[in-house]
Amino acid sequence: MTPDRLEILIQKLFDSRLTEDERIEFNSLLKASRSARDQYRKSMSLHAALMNKCDDGSAAGPFAQLADRPVAERRKIAPFVPRVLLAIAAMIVVFAGLNMIWSEPKAMLTGGEFEAVGGAGALTPGRIKAKTPFEIHRGSLTLTYPSGAEVTLEAPCRFQLDRKEALTVAHGRASVHAPPGAEGFELDTPGGKFIDLGTRFGVAVGSDGSKSVVLTEVFEGEINVETSESKTTRLRHGESRALLSNGNDTELVSDLDSSPIRLSRGVSSAPADRDNLALGKPVFSPGYCVRAHGSIFPPENVTDGRLNDSGVPGDWSFWLAPDGEDGEFTVDLLESQEFSKISLQNTSNRLIHDRGVENFEILVSEDNKIFSPLLEGYLPRIDYLNREDSFPFHDFTFSPVTARYVKLVVLSHYRHPTPRRNDPHSGGISEIRIFR
Repeated sequence: MTPDRLEILIQKLFDSRLTEDERIEFNSLLKASRSARDQYRKSMSLHAALMNKCDDGSAAGPFAQLADRPVAERRKIAPFVPRVLLAIAAMIVVFAGLNMIWSEPKAMLTGGEFEAVGGAGALTPGRIKAKTPFEIHRGSLTLTYPSGAEVTLEAPCRFQLDRKEALTVAHGRASVHAPPGAEGFELDTPGGKFIDLGTRFGVAVGSDGSKSVVLTEVFEGEINVETSESKTTRLRHGESRALLSNGNDTELVSDLDSSPIRLSRGVSSAPADRDNLALGKPVFSPGYCVRAHGSIFPPENVTDGRLNDSGVPGDWSFWLAPDGEDGEFTVDLLESQEFSKISLQNTSNRLIHDRGVENFEILVSEDNKIFSPLLEGYLPRIDYLNREDSFPFHDFTFSPVTARYVKLVVLSHYRHPTPRRNDPHSGGISEIRIFR
């Protein structure tokens, strides 16, 4: 854009000669450039001053005295009337555009440790750009809104700011706290919209491989769940639902795969521990649990750095053996490493309180063929009433050994405290860490 081009368009506006394409071009220039808006305002002021200068030096303007002037003078003044109207209309368009810019969401990135896809340059502390897709693949972050609403997002997560008090989560896990005064905050997902009524609630947005699966639970207060323009469901403290897409409709269910829907309160994901030899290393197993609606629990989950049974359908952070089996898995450190401590975090299967490891054995090998026993151990059941607590790690130390492969064999596992008839069960664990 050149100043001459802008001046030409302004003059055409005053002369009522703007074409439709030029009008679109003109408004685009004004929205894109502050200097262009400043030049336009100066031109408008000058134009208005010239129009308002009457022959007698008064400032009444042509509209107020047009009817009282001689016909000859009216003919001179009249052509300015549509020009002024067009100028006012253009200013309305400009201010509408500016209002759109000024009313962008003002959410601030206020905390967290995370790694963003493509680098964290676009996600730095301060105001977050609207209408821009973001993705984090490790850690968590917190967004704070002008109303006081706070949203914590846990990786892996894809999200976007839409409106001043709204957020869209396409995939991942979110925890929302909307204190008094922040009522009305909206969280959009592929399965439906969650409207806060002054509360704390959590959502997990995932997929069963073909359609979205959204889990939600209300920790305090109430929320409205909108699954269509005509369907709204009120959820209150302690209530939870899964939103399952069914064609053009969404079904709300209180049980998923015969288990009650529960979410850990808040989200947690540890920053990468570079001293952990197992972090991100390959893991293989004779089998793992696969259920409907994206509930799969492969062995590589035990070295992904995500803790406390977090995740979403299709991307849970812990490993479960096939139903009815204790199970085992083997971590490949990719080369021989010397280590003297193994740290384990048990699972409670999304706070259903079953499937965790009770007794186990660890063996090591250089060739994945001949294994030598290293230690036997015990893990207590995870059974917290306060679901904000992080799951504990239990450390097992020993004299330094050198090996490439580390195998954990489950000798016994926990079942549900009140087993149901034909209740599926197996061994499982959330995370393994290996240290020099």
